[in-house]
Amino acid sequence: MISDNKTNSVKMSTILSTLVKLALLSSCCLAQVARVCETNHSHNYDSGIVTADVHEISSRVKDTPWIQLNLSNSNLAPGAKIVLTGKALNGEAIIQVLDSDALLASNGYSAEIEGNSVSVELVSDAKSTESRLVISDYTTGTCDDDVIADTICGDDDDRAASTDVRNGRIGGCTGWLISEDVFIQAGHCGTPSSSTRIHFTYGVSGAPLEDQYAVDVASYVGVNGGVGNDWGAGRLLPNSVTGKKPGVAQGEKCGSPGCGWYTLGTVPSAITGNNIRITGYGTAAVDSRSQKTHVGPLSTIASTYLRYRPDTTGGNSGSPVIHEETGDAIGVHTHGGCSATGGSNQGTRIDIPAFSSHVSMLLGGTTPAPTTAAPTAAPTPCPSGSALKVTINTDNYPGETTWNLVNGCTSQEQAQGGPYTNANSQYVTDVCIPSGAEYVFTINDSYGDGVCCVYGTGSYTVEYDGAVVATGGQFGSSESTTFGSSPTPVPVNPTAAPIQPTPAPVNPTATPIPPTPAPVDPTAA
Repeated sequence: MISDNKTNSVKMSTILSTLVKLALLSSCCLAQVARVCETNHSHNYDSGIVTADVHEISSRVKDTPWIQLNLSNSNLAPGAKIVLTGKALNGEAIIQVLDSDALLASNGYSAEIEGNSVSVELVSDAKSTESRLVISDYTTGTCDDDVIADTICGDDDDRAASTDVRNGRIGGCTGWLISEDVFIQAGHCGTPSSSTRIHFTYGVSGAPLEDQYAVDVASYVGVNGGVGNDWGAGRLLPNSVTGKKPGVAQGEKCGSPGCGWYTLGTVPSAITGNNIRITGYGTAAVDSRSQKTHVGPLSTIASTYLRYRPDTTGGNSGSPVIHEETGDAIGVHTHGGCSATGGSNQGTRIDIPAFSSHVSMLLGGTTPAPTTAAPTAAPTPCPSGSALKVTINTDNYPGETTWNLVNGCTSQEQAQGGPYTNANSQYVTDVCIPSGAEYVFTINDSYGDGVCCVYGTGSYTVEYDGAVVATGGQFGSSESTTFGSSPTPVPVNPTAAPIQPTPAPVNPTATPIPPTPAPVDPTAA
């Protein structure tokens, strides 16, 4: 017991001594809290619809403690996973695996993965349908003043100052002229409003009033459908000070007719020997958002998009993709993807059908009505049936949406639609169907998230003889609505009128047959 008491006394003495020391320290010093540095970087990487993909993100600041990715717009099919691999400063591999449930549980973000870089791999099992890897932005554990650049293809930012009169700064993006008044930008840059102005300037400051132009809002059409379907085009109004169209005014600066806008060209058939120039208003460590340009190799030619390796950063979205060998514009820059160790930046081809069609219309001199290019024709009458109208407003993934209409009386399919090609677009189907039947309308989403409101704000409406019978957007894999009515069945053995009614007398009013005369008296003389 004595020994125990002694031990307890020593312990108590030690504790009291420690508390006194802490009290003395706290009276003269505040706790030293390390400054928490976090910097967000716009990235806009989109793999498109694929079953496998590999991408890498690298910080340009030495000894970056961690990187966190925004994967909230990714779309993972059942059986698909995102595998993220980083390397700690001690060389240890850091791995995180996210399937659709784990991604949802993490609010769409990766963990803070230790190290200067993260390798991102989309993998699928043999039964998986196609998925989509989207990295909207990422955050590093660095301070703003440590940042050099994003989506630079290599170790250094090789962009040079530029004075191309055909390019302008519009909001947080780049726009460019293709005629006296028609301009192009990226669809994800947003729909211009009445207050939007494009500034034709080279430096970091705004353009003088005579070099600022408003947008003819009714002429503008834009699509934000990801890599290969991201574009916007419209018409600019004459300058409010000079009254000149922008292409005319910019042409006066370069000295010859037609030099104030880009010529649209043909996409090369092969990457060998072809290079791409990107000129625009990207962010930078020096003279951020001033006009800069860089040339790099063309690396991929796909049916709807191009990949290339000139340096770009946030703010370059909307820049012209210029074929260096001809000087022609062959696309619009939309997404980053380069890093110090590889990858490519990306843009939408100028010749995809919807983009090309709208540009051709603008260059042809006509302006569409604010809602539709032409009045909608009245539905074709259905003299021997009923009118069905199905309106589909697609979300960001139109290829997932289909629908059909089945006659409940005959089990025959009467109409169907989808999959669709254009994101955030409206599709209308008018058909005539037999009257007096019960119908089942079913809309499907192959990924299982409906058309609203996770990846866009799609919707659907079904009208039957002018009355709305189904509408919605938020559903899972499918949603069905029954309308109409089956005809009343005919009795198997109905009571019918006599097959052959008793006819009236042939001649009811005929003169009676004369009576038989009395017999002759046989005894008469």
